[in-house]
Amino acid sequence: MRCLFCGDFLNNAKQKYIGSAFLLLLSSIIVKAISAVYKIPLTAYIGATGRGYFNIAYNLYMPIHAVIMGGFPVALSHLVSKYNEKGDNAKIHSLKKSSSLLFFVTGVIGMAFMIAFAKPYAQIVCSSPKSIYTIFILAPNVLFSSMAACRRSLAEGHMNMVPTAVSQVLEAAFKLVFGLLFAKYSMSWLYGQYLESGAVFGVVCESEEIALSVIYPLTSAAAMGGVTVGSLLSWIYVWIYTGIKYNSYIIGKKYKTSESMREILGFSAPIIVSSVIQSVSTFTDNASVQYFLSVCDRDGLMKAYETCLQMSSTPNEDAVTYIYGLFSSAQDFKMLLPGFSIALGVAAVPAISAAFESQSRERLSALANSIFKYASVIGFGGGFYLSLVAENILNILYRSSNYDIVIGCSGLVFWYGFTMIFYCLASVSVFSVQAIGCAKKSIPSFVISAAVRVGLNCLLVADYRYNLYGAVISGAAGYLVILVSNLYIFKKYSDVKYKISDLLFKPLLCAAGAFIVAKLMLKSVFGENGYVLDFVILSGIYLLFFTIVSILSKLITFSELKFLQTSKKLA
Repeated sequence: MRCLFCGDFLNNAKQKYIGSAFLLLLSSIIVKAISAVYKIPLTAYIGATGRGYFNIAYNLYMPIHAVIMGGFPVALSHLVSKYNEKGDNAKIHSLKKSSSLLFFVTGVIGMAFMIAFAKPYAQIVCSSPKSIYTIFILAPNVLFSSMAACRRSLAEGHMNMVPTAVSQVLEAAFKLVFGLLFAKYSMSWLYGQYLESGAVFGVVCESEEIALSVIYPLTSAAAMGGVTVGSLLSWIYVWIYTGIKYNSYIIGKKYKTSESMREILGFSAPIIVSSVIQSVSTFTDNASVQYFLSVCDRDGLMKAYETCLQMSSTPNEDAVTYIYGLFSSAQDFKMLLPGFSIALGVAAVPAISAAFESQSRERLSALANSIFKYASVIGFGGGFYLSLVAENILNILYRSSNYDIVIGCSGLVFWYGFTMIFYCLASVSVFSVQAIGCAKKSIPSFVISAAVRVGLNCLLVADYRYNLYGAVISGAAGYLVILVSNLYIFKKYSDVKYKISDLLFKPLLCAAGAFIVAKLMLKSVFGENGYVLDFVILSGIYLLFFTIVSILSKLITFSELKFLQTSKKLA
């Protein structure tokens, strides 16, 4: 028979999770909004070719960043949550000391690795030697992100998501300010050199196209400097915040720092291995897209993007980098919704860890189903909405400055929207598996996923008839493998019972219904009104219909909305 205490315990855990997740979701929305504002003028300054350099640097950075952020922070958050549940402040104090040294050393190693591999990666893998400048400028981010992750995880272990949320917003805001300033003034200065002397840094440029080919790598690197400054200032904030809030513990028994470090390493080892494989698979996926574009039939590829290349005045030597830049611009939209689901996953780690340690499968099942349901709402609801307004939103963002991006990316973003469910649910399922200490069980799924993605890229991206659209198919197929595998692992080792109707059927039907209704009503009732007004009409109809049917189908309940009203107090 279910006791009242267990019911209160479950409701309290669920309420705390929703409050923490809501705070991270709110900060993620703000960060994504800032990033959208940032990328519009940035792309105007550096063009799609410059975005190609930008993304090449991130492709090398992200695997290193993912290993650091995916292993040690999860371990530290889990252990702090575990010992906080036991009231062992002495152990938490020891974990804080040992993790500070561990995260610093890891950050230095990661930064050195990125600098060492910058040249071979840029020249051999990407066939883009000029991207090396952006890579060098981005490298210190590894160190700053690692040290910030240490302090964030300490707070997350206490179910305090304030420093994580605020530091993310600060980082995005400073990136916006400094990135655009650096990009604007470097472009103005370098282009001024060309106009005055016909040369840039002593390199004679016979035409504007050649001059921009020299300038774009440098302005991209300057813009990346804003990213590094934002990361530094974000770390300073979270270091001050946690230093004040978590600086005094009542110390009873003393633990050796080396003992706590071994505990972090022991718990994080399988997560790190899993993160390494996952990161390598993501890296090979992105690198293979660029590689197979470069070996694609050049005439057929340039014919497929002929209009875009002509509108952007891109020289033939930069054509592949430019087309990869279009892919990068589409990726901005692809990563929007998974970013929100990752926020759910981060908040889920301490909540699921505590529920799993409590040995209450009822508590764990209820919490897990809530987490997966929210991820599914984001994946289906947000994904179908993205497909619905893809062309409209691209027109709003880029029509006046870079219309070539609208033409080149509309189809990609449209199809990416329908695949969002795989990315959103996969990320949450991976965090959930890690939270119950089964990270190593995920490793085979990442290996298989990598093989599937690279294999499909070889078949489809290398064929000029499919080109970038092949990456949409390969990404969806690869993440479906990760999703199915990790849902199975989580169920097997936690004994949870999934509510398939809430997990898949209800959100799918609500999203598909809203998509169809919005499309039909726009054509039959409102007609064509221009891309801005159409965007407003489509958004209004979709969001209204989706909200109504979600409430009527009990996909979203008023009790959960009531939890959200108290989230500020909980956070």
